[in-house]
Amino acid sequence: MAVIQKIRDKYAKLAGGVIVIALVGFILMDYGKGGGSRSTTIGKVNGEKIDARDYDVAVKQREDEMKRQNPNATVDENTQAQLRDQVWNEMVSERLLNDISQKLGITVGSAELKDMVSGPNPDPTIKQMFTNQQTGVFNPQEVAAQIQQIKRNPESKKQWDAFEAGLVKSRYTTKFNTMVTGAIYIPKFMLDDQHTSRNTLAKINYVKLPYTLVPDDQAKVSDDDIKKYMEAHKAMFQVREASRAIDFVSFTIQPSAEDSASTFAALDKLKTEFAVATNDTDFVNRNSQSQIPIAYFTKQQLQSIPNVDELMSAPVNSIVGPFYDGNNYMLAKIKDRKSFPDSVKCRHILIATRQLGEGGRFFSDTAAKARIDSVMAMVKAGAKFDSLAATYSDDAGSKNKGGEYDFPLGQKGSLAKEFGDFVFEQGHTGESKIVKTELGYHYIEILHQGAPEASTRIAFVARELATSDNTQNAISAKATQFASQATSGFDKAVKANGYSAIPAGGLNKNSYAVNGLGASRDLVKWAYDAKLGDVSSVYAVGDKYIVAKLTSIMEPGMAPINSQTRPILEGYVKKEKKAEILKQKAKGKTTLEAIAQAENLQVGTADSLSFIRAFVPNMGNEPKVVGYSFCKTFKENTLSPAISGQDGVFFINVLGRSAITDQQPRNLAVERQMLEYGVKNNASSMVLNGLREKAEVEDTRSKIY
Repeated sequence: MAVIQKIRDKYAKLAGGVIVIALVGFILMDYGKGGGSRSTTIGKVNGEKIDARDYDVAVKQREDEMKRQNPNATVDENTQAQLRDQVWNEMVSERLLNDISQKLGITVGSAELKDMVSGPNPDPTIKQMFTNQQTGVFNPQEVAAQIQQIKRNPESKKQWDAFEAGLVKSRYTTKFNTMVTGAIYIPKFMLDDQHTSRNTLAKINYVKLPYTLVPDDQAKVSDDDIKKYMEAHKAMFQVREASRAIDFVSFTIQPSAEDSASTFAALDKLKTEFAVATNDTDFVNRNSQSQIPIAYFTKQQLQSIPNVDELMSAPVNSIVGPFYDGNNYMLAKIKDRKSFPDSVKCRHILIATRQLGEGGRFFSDTAAKARIDSVMAMVKAGAKFDSLAATYSDDAGSKNKGGEYDFPLGQKGSLAKEFGDFVFEQGHTGESKIVKTELGYHYIEILHQGAPEASTRIAFVARELATSDNTQNAISAKATQFASQATSGFDKAVKANGYSAIPAGGLNKNSYAVNGLGASRDLVKWAYDAKLGDVSSVYAVGDKYIVAKLTSIMEPGMAPINSQTRPILEGYVKKEKKAEILKQKAKGKTTLEAIAQAENLQVGTADSLSFIRAFVPNMGNEPKVVGYSFCKTFKENTLSPAISGQDGVFFINVLGRSAITDQQPRNLAVERQMLEYGVKNNASSMVLNGLREKAEVEDTRSKIY
């Protein structure tokens, strides 16, 4: 909705609160309904089952964590698909880690768990949860007492036990990672080799025989040629996981010209009524599909609206519109104009009269008023504001920053009205006041107000430009007609209608999303039930109707030769055939000049080649050429054998290899630390990936989800 959505997002009340890491609540799904014998196994790791109920609990936990970290986050189908894959991979890794930990003798005992929770050096999560917000002190004895209190309630005990289980899993991972990284050592010969590679440059003369010298009709490729190439390069073409590929045609569900005219006309009828309305808030609430609070706006805030200049200059009490913005047709009533500071720096202390966060303190109205009066008296008596804020303020967002905030004018509407009115409108730099809001009592001091900026108070009425049933039915009929035509020839029907078919590959059996479409689980399921070349019925995916053709089936093993893979495979073989032809052309020639003259080419020079960079100036990315340039057994000033590169066949002559001068003295300790850092950073994941490749992992989630 363009700027309108941005405006709506900004109008939440200013709220502070102590952020407390809550214990995770678990919601178990009932798989027993309707039979009780239905299998809930969604996979196995070396024969150990993974249960769907445990999986769903973990997914729900991850969703809850995301919402706690970002309350405005939307867990849509795409996000949920990502979470499901993350949880699955973690559950597989957890079982592999448990297995290897048992074999290595890695354990986490009850005494260690106790030390993690209430010892002098607790787990960081525990320390964050139980550190006293007022004093900043972590007291193990108080923690132990609180945990005992938690365990007295059966439900909270269950949650706490699950939380402790998570701590234990984390400690296993930490121990395993420490063991792996602790075993890594870089010997001196590797440091010497890398040092030489980094500090040696080469200069070469070369001739490039580009593959384009050989016409395609001289390097024809048969299926037998491809099979031989694949057999010789098996590792390149091994398919580890089944996948499907489709081509699809989409029909976007969008409003027609008639829908636009209808929405415009409906809003246009409201203009007269809106102009004479005496209660604009009530009028907006009754007639606007997007509830945008009536507020003052600057030109910058509304700059994405096409007719922002008209809004900022129209007479007070006039109606602007209807006009189009994003997905909405809008009416705007100009109510007032004022100038406000473009920014405000202030500080405050809040005494809350309602709970602002889990475990947050709050006071009765009488007690809060008495407390804020005392705070103001202490400020007037010369007490340090930042100390008072840290001690008394219930606003977690500012109490540890001296109570200070910097607000741009655009944020005025998101503040509690009484707070915003004082710092931007009623008060001036240097003034202070006690202000009551729905959160409690604030003692506020205005430290600085910026330059005045013109603002216009506007009431908006918005109507979404929606697709009517008639329009949607017409688009559906169009998709259905195409699906019917496509059953007798998908590609033919695409061409006949002037459509474009979009390819989407890499669909595994658990995919929730299709590239270019987003969440479309039903379409993925169809692809795994269909036969090669089948055409789907019409699927509704988001704001589109989709008709698809199954174009490729990949099963574990060697990749098949089909319409999807053949162009790629043919490219490899054709390049190899052209390389052999070019090598034969140069056969018998003993100098770069002779090879170049035979093809009417020039001998080139490349300077400052480095072994650690595959890129060669004027050549491009040619790692084999770089490798030959630094090969210790390849002597300088001799002709190399033919080198099959990325874009052609190369012949080189190394003119010289030289060490970089003006080097700093070597520091072996630093060199080793830098090299080990890179290796250790990835070592644990590399080991787990290796274990996973060797393990028997069955992923059967697609049978349930």
